[in-house]
Amino acid sequence: MLGARFPTKLGYDAVATEKRRRAPLHDVKSEDDHLTPTQRRKLVATTRDLRRNYALTAWAIRKHLDYVASFSFQSKNGNEELDDHIEKLVKWWSLPGNFDVAGRHGLRRFTRIIEASRVVDGDILIYLLNTGLVQAIEGDRCANPLGAALPRHYKMEDFKRGIKCSKGGRPQAYIVNNRSATGARLEFDRVIPAKYIIQFAYWDRIDQIRGISPLAAALNTLRDTSEGIGYALARAKVSQLFALTLKRASPKPIGEVDADDDGDLSESTIDFGRGPIVLDLDPEDEADFLESKQPAGEFQAFMETMFSLSLKALDIPYSFCNESFTNYSGSRQALLMYEQSAREKRADVKALLDHLTHWRIRLWILAGVLKLPIGMTVSDLRWEWQASGLPWIDPLKEVKADVEAIGNNLMSRQRILKRMGIDFGEVLDELEAEEKEIRSRGLAKDAPAGQPDIIQYSI
Repeated sequence: MLGARFPTKLGYDAVATEKRRRAPLHDVKSEDDHLTPTQRRKLVATTRDLRRNYALTAWAIRKHLDYVASFSFQSKNGNEELDDHIEKLVKWWSLPGNFDVAGRHGLRRFTRIIEASRVVDGDILIYLLNTGLVQAIEGDRCANPLGAALPRHYKMEDFKRGIKCSKGGRPQAYIVNNRSATGARLEFDRVIPAKYIIQFAYWDRIDQIRGISPLAAALNTLRDTSEGIGYALARAKVSQLFALTLKRASPKPIGEVDADDDGDLSESTIDFGRGPIVLDLDPEDEADFLESKQPAGEFQAFMETMFSLSLKALDIPYSFCNESFTNYSGSRQALLMYEQSAREKRADVKALLDHLTHWRIRLWILAGVLKLPIGMTVSDLRWEWQASGLPWIDPLKEVKADVEAIGNNLMSRQRILKRMGIDFGEVLDELEAEEKEIRSRGLAKDAPAGQPDIIQYSI
């Protein structure tokens, strides 16, 4: 008996072959080799299709972008004139015509689009032009083209998945292709040195050279739920075509003329005309409607579970999708856990924006548009891309908690406002301006005895 329960060889059960489950895998290789170029195109095409046609996928991506890809710029050098000048330059640069080579997307929308492309395609290339404009190149356009002749100092065998890397794995050049007129195949365009390219991607492994969509693990579930909803809707439509069953004690047909009654209809009447349906039957007759309760409650519960699993690919709690799913405490706990996940993804976007800002400021300095104070270099400049925050969910409770945290020196005002996406300096400037305006209009009153020195006014 002991031999049956405890194997004689000690080791990991996860690698033991059992009849009741699929055999353990033994193929260990690079993550890029697990996804051939053909398979990669299929993965990208499927993910794009789900985003295009499945509301749950499209919503999940948009909600992800709301938390991860929304930032505002602030220059923080302590020099009011310099900070104001840099902020004006960044505001000008953020306009579509001054930022995107195609003139379609400003910095804010561009940030959302490239993060969405990173989610859907796995990666996207950002081409930095000497003119100060940027060009986004979708990830599927970076690939080894068939039968293409590369420039003479490049060899096709040196490129893998469209990227040439050093022995240490650092990118050195990227192959960029154009889509054919039909879009069915790629045509070689050029090779771009890596110093002009930013590869924005989702990485899972250390030796990975191409990003892979985080939605890959949920694609089958998303496709199944999408198809399941379609089948459920079709079945629900069929169930609306009702049928009526009659059980009659009288042999006399319903609604026919009775010869013995001088042309009168039989006593039983059924009227399916406009308005309410009339069933005037004999006491011994019965009528039942055949009804199919679709979709069943079990199906709905199962679909909710599948929706929840699908959203986990982006770490989104199900309570975001179904606001009535939990109470305030559950929603807040889910939000805090999601914030932990979003913080790391947000850091990637912030690092990208810092890279772009540093590159653009250098071009402004070289062009003489921006002149730094004597002794200051680009490395000395300070700025911040501040992520958009969230308002209080329950203001009364949360404001009270924040005030107590500040009073007990557990939290600063700046951290609390930063969490909400509000700049503390701007708040102080607004409060100062309000105070001056209130006093200039003669609306200020002295604070009552024993009350904090806060301006009291009435209109």
